[in-house]
Amino acid sequence: MDKQETMAVLVHTKDVVNYQCRKCGQCCRHIENSVMVESLDAYRLAKYLRDRDPSISTIDEMLARYCEPMPLTDTCFPIFTLKTTGPNDSCIFLKNGLCSIYEARPRTCQIYPFSVEPGERGRDFEYRLCFDRNQQYHFNGGKVSVTDWFYRNLHKVEKEYSKQEYAAITEIGKRMRSLSPELCEQTTFQVLLYQYYNFNLNQPFLEQYEQNTLLLLKKLRQVELER
Repeated sequence: MDKQETMAVLVHTKDVVNYQCRKCGQCCRHIENSVMVESLDAYRLAKYLRDRDPSISTIDEMLARYCEPMPLTDTCFPIFTLKTTGPNDSCIFLKNGLCSIYEARPRTCQIYPFSVEPGERGRDFEYRLCFDRNQQYHFNGGKVSVTDWFYRNLHKVEKEYSKQEYAAITEIGKRMRSLSPELCEQTTFQVLLYQYYNFNLNQPFLEQYEQNTLLLLKKLRQVELER
């Protein structure tokens, strides 16, 4: 299976699947442009590193040093992914075969080998088991309950953020698709500002994220009216 290929299979909360973390670091290699750093991830990483790295005091500094910007879709909606290093495109935080930011690792890493997405038919979320090039290392030798895994690795704040994020991305994407490519590119800075940079690390995240989303949507509506 190519390093960019992942097969995701829908699973249910009552399912038990074959998986065992061997702390081998294989899932932290060959990850170029694949580990998304979302708003909550950036906030937590910056807080975590601020207490351990004298060169990091803001989200801006953390993103510049450890992340790469890239568009999520053709609507110019920007996101960040973790930088990689070395011939194996290893995560920049992989040190001596182990994660050096484990307590503040991004959600993608927290819930690996699963992914979570908006649910249907009254469900908040749907869960998928992701098979990638690491099948030979992790998908044997043990079993995990889907319910237990998400109970341990997707907590209340992540769930609430996820629901807000899905709604925000849908609305922001809709607004940006209505703009010309030139205007879309011009609004990219506003998206970055309100989705990543405009956070006080000493204040709770969710309230700031909700307010930033409202401010961003207001800005995008103004752009629509002025074009």
